[in-house]
This record gives sequence, C-alpha cells and structure tokens, in this order.
Amino acid sequence: MGAIIYIIHTKKLPMTYGVVVCTKCRQHAQIIEIDSSKTTHCQKCNANLKTRKLRVFFSSDILEEVISVRTQIQAQIAESGGTPTLKDRNFDSQLQSFQKFGNGIDEKSACLIDNRKTQKRKKKPDEIILGILMENNNRMSIEKLKEKVLEMDVGEEQFEDVVKKLKDAGDLYSPSNDVIRIV
Repeated sequence: MGAIIYIIHTKKLPMTYGVVVCTKCRQHAQIIEIDSSKTTHCQKCNANLKTRKLRVFFSSDILEEVISVRTQIQAQIAESGGTPTLKDRNFDSQLQSFQKFGNGIDEKSACLIDNRKTQKRKKKPDEIILGILMENNNRMSIEKLKEKVLEMDVGEEQFEDVVKKLKDAGDLYSPSNDVIRIV
C-alpha cells in the first residue's frame, strides 16, 4: 500500500488596499489592507478603529493607485480646514472620478497627479512676537513691538495676553518699563 501525498499549491493572491478616513478625528485618510485585520489605528489620533465599520472610499490591488487617491482625499480634507467634507455630494462625485482615473491614465502618470494646494502655516502670536524680537537683537520697546505685531493681524488684547504669558513662562522680561527683552 502506498501513501497518498497531496501537494497543495498556494498562489499568493494580490493584496487589496483601501482608503479609509478616521471616524474619530475625521482629519486623516489612510491606506489599509482589506480583510487583513479586524482593527487598525488612526495614524493621527491613535484611535482604535474596527475595519469592518469603516467606510472604504476607494479600493484597488494596485498600491500606487490607492496612494494617489489617498493623497487627493487628504487634500480634500485639508482644504475644508481640517474638517472633512466626506458627506458632501460634490465630494462623492469627485471620488467616483478618482475611481475611474486608472483606466484613462497610465499607472506612472496616475502616481504623479497631485492637486493639493500649498498652504502657508499661519504663525502663532507668540512665534510672531519672539520672531520680531529676534530680528531686533532680542530687545525692543514695547510700543514698537506692539505696532509690528498689530500689522501682522494679531489683536491688541491678544498681544497683551501673549506678552504676559511669555513673561510668566520666563521667555521675556522687562529690564525697564518701556523695553522688553528675550531671556
């Protein structure tokens, strides 16, 4: 009697990737592997997310295509000021066009699509005040500093509050009544 040996060939199936948005912070689109795990973590807020409950906005076996769509979805979220417009009908129609672009454009060109607008980060009032002081040898009269800061869209009350906080924190001090310096 001979032994029967079964040889099973396992062919590695292509991985399916999906683009999801965190349901907690709603500020981060990320790529997950579909059906690979039950949970994932948001890369921005570290919330624990159940993958079966997440809305998959786009899925594909081609990672480059998914990366391009994720980039465009993240840009859409950033344009709305940190709050995604995922329930917006216009967003859904744009999403459908994202899903179709792979057929009309070759893979290399699809990876190069980047419609994000560059956003200039608005400086915080304390950064503005410290920056102006550093440009002026770390020393300046309070009135001149106030004039320059008010020109940069910082309110008068906010200026007073920030200067007080910087003094309390030990970053600034006044050697005399009308002069302010960086420590």
